[in-house]
Amino acid sequence: MLQLSGEKFRLHDAYDRLIIEPSVGADLASIEAKASRIFGISAYEVAHSTKPDLRHITDLSSRLLKASGIKALRINSHRSYKQFKFDSMDIIHKVAERASSLGIEPRVKGFDGEIFISVTKEKAFVFVNKRKGAGGLPVVASGKCIVLLSGGIDSPVAAWYAMKRGLTPVYMHVHGFASNKEAQESKIPRIISILSGYWPGQRTYYIPSHVFQMAAIKAKAGRYELVLMKSFMLRLARQVAGKEGADCIVTGESLGQVASQTLSNIAAEEDAIEMPILRPLIGFDKQEIIRKAVEIGTYEQSIRPYRDVCSINARNPATSCGVKVLRGIAKEMKLDAVVRQSLKKAQVQ
Repeated sequence: MLQLSGEKFRLHDAYDRLIIEPSVGADLASIEAKASRIFGISAYEVAHSTKPDLRHITDLSSRLLKASGIKALRINSHRSYKQFKFDSMDIIHKVAERASSLGIEPRVKGFDGEIFISVTKEKAFVFVNKRKGAGGLPVVASGKCIVLLSGGIDSPVAAWYAMKRGLTPVYMHVHGFASNKEAQESKIPRIISILSGYWPGQRTYYIPSHVFQMAAIKAKAGRYELVLMKSFMLRLARQVAGKEGADCIVTGESLGQVASQTLSNIAAEEDAIEMPILRPLIGFDKQEIIRKAVEIGTYEQSIRPYRDVCSINARNPATSCGVKVLRGIAKEMKLDAVVRQSLKKAQVQ
């Protein structure tokens, strides 16, 4: 598990589950925090283990229940190794008796907490309440994507949703700095570092925008500059996808949120891309996106001041640029040649 890299643990395949066993000196809080961010896991448990016999199971259950604060308890027992003389009902009866002696009422309905006992051949695992996992699909299950990562709030959230559906991200950031080094020293690597908590080891393409901007000025793009910029980014992403073996492009667009995200402009921007463009946030409003950004931890970095190229070019932008109009201007400014020149100036980190 790449997400647990650097932690001290052993991983066991125990028939119907994976068991992370912390080693001596392990940081338990860090392991749990990282485990909670692994996509493909719907729930996980922080369990204590003991010998697989009724007395040890009951004693361990008692200790955990004393510290739980539970008043009404549901008892769940599963015995994957069937050769023991006791069965799951025997476990439930013994733990119910001990719970009653502690002033905790065993119930099937109307409970405020649960205890889970899982018995294997070698050990019994006992835990109180399940933790919710990240859910979704394991990253790499759905292929690779190129994420258009800006300095704003939306695109990191889109990247998170792409990873949740099993896509491995490769980030592409188009910047307005004089050099790639300045972009690499900005907040962008810090945003990527937060996203790396969900899937580490991503590659990032830093690409300057000045070749495009000079061509747009020469072609007198004017009100269409923002739509052309987005088309430029998508064409860049298509080329990067070819280099990386990626299957699609992911953007943080939300329909109608800004000028470049009207339906007419989206249609014009994606003309000639010829590969899937996924927009996980297309139906989200801004507050929904902000709430998710706060939840996944990217919000504080995303709101830090930054010279984002989309903001730089958003002066009185056209909200309805047809495909024919964009094709004409793109041809005049030789947009595909601009893409090739810009890629030569890219730096991969």
